[in-house]
Amino acid sequence: MNGHTLPLAQRAAELRHDFDRSFAEPPRSVQAASLDLLAIRLGGEPYALHLTTVSGLFAGKKFTRLPRDAPEFLGIAGFRGSVLPVYDLRVLLGCTADAAPRWLVVTASVAVGLAFDGFDGHLRLPQEGIAQQDRSCSERPHVRELARVACAGTPSQGGPLRPIVDVASILMTIRHFARQNVTAQQQE
Repeated sequence: MNGHTLPLAQRAAELRHDFDRSFAEPPRSVQAASLDLLAIRLGGEPYALHLTTVSGLFAGKKFTRLPRDAPEFLGIAGFRGSVLPVYDLRVLLGCTADAAPRWLVVTASVAVGLAFDGFDGHLRLPQEGIAQQDRSCSERPHVRELARVACAGTPSQGGPLRPIVDVASILMTIRHFARQNVTAQQQE
């Protein structure tokens, strides 16, 4: 053996050992938890929805109006062989609703359509990019969180705040309206 062989064999043994050990240890770099959001517009204002609360996004979906006195109820629409109620998310949040909404999502937990004005895109933010909304704020009863985003969708300390709609709270309100409607019909 010459002088170069021993260090080479030793280096190869070290590399084999490191390679084998890499499978036994947990990953060294853990990516920070992130949240996926749909950036939407309601009455010209920016909002967001947690992507986990949505099972479908549709543009230009036609719906059939039904005779109801509830301004938040737009009608029914067909989705993949099912007929679902469609509600105006703008009205439910107290935003202005000048024109017919172009976009809607189907919620994941309960099969309900929520209509809105515009779709701005997908946002992926680190957990630190989400702030909790003050629960005592009655201005936005269906907003529990705020996303701080820069123009390109990246977190920014000085970026604008985008309210995140609490879909579970919206669905509870819809249930409440539906119960009131059934009670009113039973009393007639």
